[in-house]
Amino acid sequence: MSQSLLRQRFYHLLDGEMALSPIGRLINGFIIFLIVINVSVVIVETIPDINRDYQGLFHYIELFSVAIFTLEYLIRVWVSADNPKFGPGFKGKLRYIFSPIALVDLIVIVPFYLSLFISIDLRYLRLLRLLRLLKLSHYIRSMDIFLKVVSSELASLASAVFAVLVLVVIAACVMFTLEHRAQPEAFKSVLDAIWWAVVTLTTVGYGDITPVTAGGKMLAIMIMLLGVGTVALPAGMLAARFSEELQNRKSAMVAEVVNALEDGNLTEYEQGMLKGLSRKYGISEEDLNQIIHNKKLELGHQVHCPHCGLSIFDAPVNANSTLPKEP
Repeated sequence: MSQSLLRQRFYHLLDGEMALSPIGRLINGFIIFLIVINVSVVIVETIPDINRDYQGLFHYIELFSVAIFTLEYLIRVWVSADNPKFGPGFKGKLRYIFSPIALVDLIVIVPFYLSLFISIDLRYLRLLRLLRLLKLSHYIRSMDIFLKVVSSELASLASAVFAVLVLVVIAACVMFTLEHRAQPEAFKSVLDAIWWAVVTLTTVGYGDITPVTAGGKMLAIMIMLLGVGTVALPAGMLAARFSEELQNRKSAMVAEVVNALEDGNLTEYEQGMLKGLSRKYGISEEDLNQIIHNKKLELGHQVHCPHCGLSIFDAPVNANSTLPKEP
């Protein structure tokens, strides 16, 4: 097998149509399992007794994981030439290397190699190892949808966040003016009042700082009521956009299925193409099969008998006729 064909095969196994094949599912499932194991190790090794008893095992898991993640990163850089999103050649590889998802993969493995030469605080090293969770965006398509929704709504989210920040600063300044004399220890500065404003506006209400004056209590009531709608606004925007994005992807998938069924039959190539698109759009194989089934029925009802003009499903059946076969 030539290098070009081997590279294409690896690309399709990781991100192409073969990712839904048994071997593709096995590879992706193994990487997901390894990521979950790594995150679990980072969590449980903070328990002194467990860390002391299983430190050697944790070390070997780390070595094995870094080796697999490094190999995966190098393969992804190698096959990026076959990814139409980045393009062929050395420039395509550079575009992939500096893409956000590739930078995450690099951050996951670089701290281990740096720790071999320089001393790194264990707290920061553990934090960087937790970033391995972000690698799941390679394999869980809902992450891709979420990132796209956030990027498309970035301007609206920024406006909502700015409005919340303005409200926090105004509320903190007014509360400091009202409460500073009554509670000089609780409201020492506007910064302390900002802490109160944030926990009140988000309806968390820790209760470590509370107003005691009549004016302060009235302001607190207004801030809590405003917080119910203001802080929930970005969540509502994301939920609406998320639903819209899912519907757009499903509509695109339906259009592709209709186009593939134009001749009334699905070839093996068309089936593979539809499976690849369903993975790209984050649509499950069950939903894809349901879409294909529905469209087959819909297109079947649109085919009419050239003699009587009735739908092939409505045409009368006599002793000499045969039932129409399902497309």
